[in-house]
Order: sequence, then C-alpha cells, then structure tokens
Amino acid sequence: MKSLAARIGMVVIALVIAVGAVLGGLYYLFGAHFYFDPPKADYPKPTSPLEAQRQDLDYFRRAIALDRSFSPAAREEAEQRIETLEKLPVAQPEQKFHVALMQIVTLADNGHSKLRATDGDRKVLMAPLRVSRFAEGFFVMRAKSPYSDMLGGRVESIDGVPFDQVLAKLKTLRGGTDAFRADNAAVFIEDQELLYGTGVARDPKQSEWTVRMPDGRQVTHMLKAYPDKGDVLFVYGPRWLSPEPKKDMGADWVAYEPASGTLPQSLRDFDNHFVSEPIAGSCAQYIRVQAIVDTDGQKIQPFLKNTTAALQAHKPCAIVFDLRGDGGGDYTNMWDFTHALPGLTTGNIYILTDAGTFSAAITTTAFTKEAGGKRVFIIGEPLGDRMAFYAEGGNAVLPNSKFSLSYETGKHDYGHPCTDWHNCFWLNWLYPVRVKTLQPDVPVLRRFSDWNQGRDLAYERAVALATGH
Repeated sequence: MKSLAARIGMVVIALVIAVGAVLGGLYYLFGAHFYFDPPKADYPKPTSPLEAQRQDLDYFRRAIALDRSFSPAAREEAEQRIETLEKLPVAQPEQKFHVALMQIVTLADNGHSKLRATDGDRKVLMAPLRVSRFAEGFFVMRAKSPYSDMLGGRVESIDGVPFDQVLAKLKTLRGGTDAFRADNAAVFIEDQELLYGTGVARDPKQSEWTVRMPDGRQVTHMLKAYPDKGDVLFVYGPRWLSPEPKKDMGADWVAYEPASGTLPQSLRDFDNHFVSEPIAGSCAQYIRVQAIVDTDGQKIQPFLKNTTAALQAHKPCAIVFDLRGDGGGDYTNMWDFTHALPGLTTGNIYILTDAGTFSAAITTTAFTKEAGGKRVFIIGEPLGDRMAFYAEGGNAVLPNSKFSLSYETGKHDYGHPCTDWHNCFWLNWLYPVRVKTLQPDVPVLRRFSDWNQGRDLAYERAVALATGH
C-alpha cells in the first residue's frame, strides 16, 4: 500500500511540476512577446549637435520598428520622414526636432503610441495657465496669480495665430480619434516648447495669448514660460473642472470659480480617485473611477470590494458609473466588479464617458456593456479610442534628447474576433468581451456655458433617466 501511495504521490508531483513548467513557459513567452526591452543605445559620445540628432534618429528608427500599430503605408511614410531628417546639413532646434518626431509617431494613428518630452526627469517650459476643452473651445481654468484676469477666458489666439489654426497644428502631435487628439491638444497648448516647435509661437520661451472673457472683453498677456519637472504631458482634463486646490500646485495658482458658485456632486472631491455614494435626493448610486490602478496611495481593489459589499446590502434603483477622464491602467482589476455590477442594482446602469475615457477604461466600459446588456446605457461624449487599438509594449528613451517613445505591441479588438496570435493581446482570450458599439446611447456635449452655471448635463441626464424624471 505504501508503495502504491508513493507511486501515486510521485505521479502527482510530476504532473504539478509539468503543469508549472508549462505555465511558466507560457508566462515567459507572453512577456517576451509583448513586453520586451527596447534597443540598446550603444553610441559613442556625439561630437556635435548634428551627430547627436542623427544618433537619436537611428535609435528612433530602431525603436519605432517595434510598434505594431503602424500600417505598411504609415511605416513607409515614417521611414521617408526619418531619411529626410537625417539628410539635413545642420541640427534642428530641439523643440522642432521633438515635434517632427511626434508627428512621425502620429502616422500610426494609434492613441497609445506617443513620444513624450521626458521620461520623468527632464524639465519642460510650461505656460502659467491650465486649460480645459469644452464644446465651445479651450478655456483658462487655472492661472498663476499675475494672470488671474484671464481666468474663464476662451483662447482666441497665440502670437497672432487664430485658435483654429493652433488646434489643427497641435492635433498632429498625437494619433487616435479627433476628440482624443483635441483632448491632448488641451495639454500640449500649455507646453511652450511644443508651441514653438509647431511654429505657433515665435519665441521658445514666451508667447502672447489673447482670450475672450465671458462678458465679451478680450484680455492679452505675454506669458513667460516656466520650467515644470516631470512628465507634464498627462491628459486629465476633468481635474480642472473643479476649482478645489490641487496638492502639488503652489499657492500662486488661482482657480476659476463657476459663476453659479456651486458644482454638482459629480464634479466635487476630484482628488479622491474612487468614489461611491448615494445620489442626493435619489434612490440611485453614483460611482466614479478615475483610474483602473492604484493611484496616489489610493487602492482600487479594497474600494471595489467595499463598494460591492455595500451595494449587495442595499441595492440602489440604478447606478451612474462615471468613467470620464479615466486614462486606464490594468483592466483585470475590473473584470469581477463589472460582471457583478448588473446584480448590484434593481435598475439600469448609466456609464458616463468622454474622450478621456481611455485604454483600460474603454475595456471597463465594454465589460459593463456586455455584462449588463440592454440595461446599460452610455451617456456623454464618445470614448477616447476606437473599438480596435494597440496598447501594451514598452518605452524607449532616445540617447541624447532623452525623448521617451512608447511603442505598442498588443492589439485589442472589442468588436470583432481577434485570432492573430502575433498581434492580438493574449490576455484578452482569458478576459473575452465582444460588443457591437461603444458609442453613446445619449450624446451630451460638455459646454462651458453649462459648467459655468454649475451644471453637468451628462450627469443630470443620467440621474433623470435613473429616477424616471
């Protein structure tokens, strides 16, 4: 008996080892296929600015070749532009070189593919303003105190260039949908180096801005840019919709207050990235998730577990699920929660979206839409990407300029079967989702005129539908 038991034990151990080896091998292959390291930057010290840029171009060519989102035609155009830059007899100003590389990456027309000014350490020159995109244009929502008379103004021109032309130039710096490009432009417009690199600004260190105030007046200032540390090119436009102090901004920054003097529940407490609370005067529940990953010390999994338990104990008549401005993270965090969500309410689920609903937040929207079926309605503006896009991958830092390129390696497609093992992100086969569309069922634009009156029309519409009013 002992001998038989021993043999069975040995077989079990062997099977466990074999399964572990197979799983370990698959994990290694998964990482090697989607998360491989960038090329090594093994160049000699450049002897001139021109040689430094040519080294960067050579490395850029090698790094961009890793991005699988380029079509053959886009890749051919990218190579032609790189060759043109390599043939220049003199080095370009760094700002114009940066813009030229950004525009090459944009040829992929993939929202995740991007070239940033910094990998986190380099300082960039920023205008002393922060703006938000509304349907009517870009409005100044924060300003350093010397320029507080521009707060609430709509950007009319920069160095005499009309806003429409400024916007068109800035949209060439990031791929993706038109609304997503515009959302990024609302961040790029604050970067003096990009304004100069695109030819909007005449000076790399300052530019003259003209804004039109709500009362019709025009205000013009020469804005001297200041150095800002870190990766400032991070899109989170909705944060400026709240005048609440932001902890990493100094006391010399002033926020624009809405003319109404109040803000709705959906536009408060923005530094709390995960919110779940009853909607005032309603039987519905409001849930806001600003990131699909732990953020600023706030943990997403405990929040989701606590929210699930609370809703199981007291089911609301509807749920308003706010994913506006959510730039994504790790969509595996949301699988269980989104598939439990339809059972946590006696009514419908209303998802609020905009162009800042991106990456894993798009996946989260698709999870919820598929899980809830006809009980799920999308309200607001179109999401920040298409149903099919490339993500994952890694970052490559150019050796001399230190510009950081994000190359994308894994295809996501939530509308069609994705069976190409080379391009399709393997993890999606474990977290499958298929929906016909993620376009808003109820389109609602965000307008400055509404916000200034203390209103959030997409939120109001969701609450009205939730409560039957």
